[in-house]
Amino acid sequence: MRLSPCKVFLLAVHLYITGLSVIVVSILCVLFPIEVDASAVRPPSVGAAAPDFTVASLDDNSVSLSDFRGRAVLINFWATWCGNCKIEMPWLAYLREKYKSQGFEVLGIVSDDVPRAKITALSQKYGIHYPILACNHATAQAYGGLPDLPESFFIDRHGKIVAEITGADSEREIEANIRRTLGSR
Repeated sequence: MRLSPCKVFLLAVHLYITGLSVIVVSILCVLFPIEVDASAVRPPSVGAAAPDFTVASLDDNSVSLSDFRGRAVLINFWATWCGNCKIEMPWLAYLREKYKSQGFEVLGIVSDDVPRAKITALSQKYGIHYPILACNHATAQAYGGLPDLPESFFIDRHGKIVAEITGADSEREIEANIRRTLGSR
């Protein structure tokens, strides 16, 4: 089989570019290694202690999960672009008001980086009176990297995770988990 000089030239160029690409990718992998800690990207398990965190509130105060020890807490991770989050927010606002006298609190942790005015406007639109906090990388990693939103963790008065739900479940299911969280000993 004889190749024309043009085909030989094109084959040589192709091999050169392929070889060069492999070398460049190899160098980049050495210079900028990607380290993945598998334990950091898994959400904490039901029954485990909820990872503590410190994040900023909308008025730039530091807020930690440990500040709420002794209360049942629903941590709700959400984003301003998330349609299911917007469905769930009024339910959470209503249920927080219904159960706050029993020592229940909702912490809404917004995971996208948008102007605070947009977050405030959204909170007002949906009647949110629970704390809205700004997520940080360490908190997102501690809670499994938040691949799906909304994601909620129900934490009992002793800091243990009682339940976890992803997506906008029904208001009835959220309320059942709140009752379980309040009733756990």
